[in-house]
Amino acid sequence: MNRTLLQLWNPVRDIARFAAVVSLFGVSLWGYPARSYPRSSVPQRSPLVQAPFETRLLGQWSSPDALGGEPLTFVFTPENTLYFIVTLPRGRMAAEEFGYRVTAGSPLALDVILPDGSVVATIAELTPDGKLRVQLEGTNPGEPRPTAFSDTAVLFDRVSEDTTLPAALVEANAIDILLDLSRAQRTYYLEFRTFASSAEPLNSDVPLETDDYSFEIDFPIDPTDSVRIIATPKRDDLHSFSSGVFMVPNERGFEISMVAVCRSDTPSIVAPEMPVPPPDSSGEIACAPESHLIER
Repeated sequence: MNRTLLQLWNPVRDIARFAAVVSLFGVSLWGYPARSYPRSSVPQRSPLVQAPFETRLLGQWSSPDALGGEPLTFVFTPENTLYFIVTLPRGRMAAEEFGYRVTAGSPLALDVILPDGSVVATIAELTPDGKLRVQLEGTNPGEPRPTAFSDTAVLFDRVSEDTTLPAALVEANAIDILLDLSRAQRTYYLEFRTFASSAEPLNSDVPLETDDYSFEIDFPIDPTDSVRIIATPKRDDLHSFSSGVFMVPNERGFEISMVAVCRSDTPSIVAPEMPVPPPDSSGEIACAPESHLIER
């Protein structure tokens, strides 16, 4: 398979629509599955050369059209982790995590380390006006490093020196985890007619701890009709969340499940109170004071 750096992205959700957009510009996608949730620990990779360039490389860099007209953002961290961030349809953001290392030279050697350990060798440089130039097209795992930039080399503008993932992306990942746990609770209820008091019986592979959030199942006194799942942040700039899973009657008297995720109105380490279910399925779940419903 011929897979260039331009083909790195393969997000789990909305991948078909995103791939369709990208393919319009003749760019296919690499076959590596994305991790929906950043790992709670990042393996340390020692850089080959701790050069001034490497320090200046740290932070967020963005190009509005790197992916055949679609935006791409790089985040280089001190731990030699490189995040690729893309914007999916409907404005959602998603990220994939790779390793990287830098070797001094002219141009500078940049290695992108894929999840399977293979390496894409390319080149990069900082331009006199402070942009980052990276050769993406024509790079493949295990193939020789380009010796010069082509006319299609991508220019990235520095967005920030911040090496953490943007809050909007981190919160989107937290919502995904809450929804996955909520769906697992719903499935568990259908089999056992009660909700699970912990994540273990749910057989879910989503993490309860990430770099930025802790997740907890708040088991009610009566677990036969509802359960709350909360997400509390570890960063001051992040919101907290509560997901409510409810069993309510429909117009024929049969139980159906309803799920809603509520976000705190302001960044907070305290999760919103339990959402309030409607008396039956014709109504809507209401969020507790100082929180609001997340539409998905």
